Amino acid sequence: MKFRYLILALFLGLCIHARAQQPTLLPQFTFFKLDGKPFSNKDLTQSKPNLFILFDCTCEHCQREAKLLNENYTQFKNVNIYMITLDDAYIIPQFFNSYAKGLNTKPNVTVLQDKKQMFIPAFLPKMYPAMYLYSPAAKLLAYNAGDGGIKKMIKTINKK
Repeated sequence: MKFRYLILALFLGLCIHARAQQPTLLPQFTFFKLDGKPFSNKDLTQSKPNLFILFDCTCEHCQREAKLLNENYTQFKNVNIYMITLDDAYIIPQFFNSYAKGLNTKPNVTVLQDKKQMFIPAFLPKMYPAMYLYSPAAKLLAYNAGDGGIKKMIKTINKK
């Protein structure tokens, strides 16, 4: 009888672990631009890869990665960058002014708020910052949680 419970527990553990995998296809979403306008999958530019970055303005890891992204911006000129946060709108400009001055005004960078708290259940990030690089066909090319994400994304972009 104990063996059956052990097998059942292992099976349930595998099922839960399988659910926690990062989505291999871009999930459906609706976030909001800082002017309050909705932004969803249908608003994506399909001709370039899409980099989604979940960040928190007070997260030191996010601050370092944003600075590194800004310093290496030329590597990302052919990538759409979507920076998504759960933070209130008033703190977001302070984040960019302090850690990545001007990044939020680049033509391929869009800053979005997750007002409906959709990102975490849809993308399943493990920690901040979470980065997802999707192909123009919406297939996951690379995922990173925590430090080192920008370097990993640069390597993936350069392989193409």
